This record gives sequence, structure tokens and C-alpha cells, in this order.
Amino acid sequence: MACWSEEFDRSVMGSGRLTPLGRLWAWTSTLSLVLALGPAMGAPSLEAQAPQARAAPIAADAYAQKDTRDVVALVEAAAEEVRLHGSDAFASLRVKGSRWFQDDRYVFILGADGNSVVYPPDPKSEGLSFLGFQDLGGKPFGRQFLEVANSPEARGWVHYQWRKPNRSDRRPVWKSTYLMAVTAPSGQRYLVLSGLYEPQIERAFIVQQVDSAARLLQRQGRSAFATLRDRRGPYFFHDTYVFVDTPAGVELLNPAFAEVEGRNILQLKDKNGKAMVRDYINVAMQQGFGWVEYYWPRPDASKLPERKTTYVRRVQLPDGEVLIVGSGLYSP
Repeated sequence: MACWSEEFDRSVMGSGRLTPLGRLWAWTSTLSLVLALGPAMGAPSLEAQAPQARAAPIAADAYAQKDTRDVVALVEAAAEEVRLHGSDAFASLRVKGSRWFQDDRYVFILGADGNSVVYPPDPKSEGLSFLGFQDLGGKPFGRQFLEVANSPEARGWVHYQWRKPNRSDRRPVWKSTYLMAVTAPSGQRYLVLSGLYEPQIERAFIVQQVDSAARLLQRQGRSAFATLRDRRGPYFFHDTYVFVDTPAGVELLNPAFAEVEGRNILQLKDKNGKAMVRDYINVAMQQGFGWVEYYWPRPDASKLPERKTTYVRRVQLPDGEVLIVGSGLYSP
């Protein structure tokens, strides 16, 4: 069987005159040809599964970018102030030029009900509820803040599009906000948050995304697919999205490339001839979770394959079905 790279190079890379629409047609046609060759053999048997692995922890040194580490450290330090001093710490968080409020980076605080109690860029907004806040794409990021705070980790990232404060250019950009839930001496629970504008995607973002999707599948089974497919939900941001496969290689869910849903892609190869689907299914089934690198197109882009690093994990649904859930990041 010709690998994807050979067909792809002949139909797309051989011509420098194709339009983006033409490249999309060529890539989709080639992929359809490969997928139509029939079910693949050699999927790991369910009997050969390794014991279910626990979620991979996200340590402080898991972040590759200094800006990301700085935001995490800032939130952790501010959360400790609130844990020790409660609302008495709020005044210092509002001081412009302080550790807590520098240019586009600031700490803000929400109550457990989602109401803003500290918001340095616009103090007039303090007291407003974030529960109804949406970005310009309709993503309800205010509600997602509370969902992360109420997760087992009580901390994590939310990704949405927002305008930079005090800038003449008011176009929204991607923002990634880190938050922690903390309990003050009074017993009041708060959310401590700070964010990055236009961050580089971190592996830790992907791990949180996949582990959260796995928990959702464990609770809801295949009925979770609607949430995983929703571009306004927490599982679709920047160029990242969650996909779900069977151990035999059938792609059950792919919100970015719907043309592959329902097809067996176990034999699919990237432009270098790597059988990446077989590789990441083997990783998930044998280890429980792990990373695989290969080439794949970006969603909503030229459809030319780019280097992608994907995290996958095995998950068991309430009815006992075993699936593989994954997501990845593209090289900058």
C-alpha cells in the first residue's frame, strides 16, 4: 500500500500552484483513498491491556516557557496570600506596578459564586458575575473557570479569546488563564487567577485537556461526544482539539477533520511513512498514557502536514468499553 506521504507528495507537494481550497481537496481525496483500503489488522487485543494507568501529574517544571512558569508562580503566591490573610490581601493585589499588577499581567479574584471581588484593570467591574461571560466566539469562559476550580485538582487552565487591556488594537487574541481555588481563614472560598496573552501552547495544557476529557468519558460514556465536539467548549482552543479512537483504529470523534469519523485509520501513515495511529494506540493500550510525534495538518489552515506531538490515554467507559482519547500541539 502506498503511504500517505507518497500520495500526498504527488497530489499536493508536486505543484506549487494549488490554492488552499485545492490543497484541501487533494489532501481529503488522498486521505479518503487511504482510508478506503479496508480495516487494518494488528490492533492490540483488549485481553492484552495493561492495568489502567493513573493521570500523569503536571509538575511546575513541566512548563517549557518562562512566561508560563511565571504566571503559575504568580497565582500560587497570590493564592498563598489569600489563604493566609483572606480579603485583607485584596488591596495589595490592586496596586499598579506591584508584583501583582504589571502591564498586561495581573492577578484577579473571583468568589466561589463567580462574582468578581478583585479586578485591577477595571475596578468598576468588581461585583459583577463572570458566570455569563463569553468570548467573541461564544466560549463561556466564566463558567469554565468554576468548572476547573471544582475539578479534582482545583486548579488548571482555561483558554479563550480576549482583548488586551489599554491597547489601541482591540482585536481579540488568545489568552490562557491559570487559576487555583483557595480557602481563606474565614472559610470563604476564592478563585485566584492570572493569564497570558498569545501564549505558546504547553504540553501541560494538552495533558489537562486530555485528562479532563477522559474523566468526562468515564462519567458519561459516548454521550460526552457532543461536549468534546463543541468548539465553544474547553476541549477546542488554538489549534488543539480532542479526538477519540477505538483500540481497533476507528476514529469515532474528530471535530477538526470530520471526514475521518467512522473510518478505520490504523494503517494511516504520515508524510515520513510513520504509522502514527498504530503507534499512539499501542502507547495508550500498553502504557495507559504517553506521547507520540508525527506529521498532521492544522485545522482551519492550509492542510499541509506539520510536526505534531500528541498525548493519548486509555479510558474505560461506564459500560466497560475501552477507548483512546488524545490531543496534540503543533510545533511553532
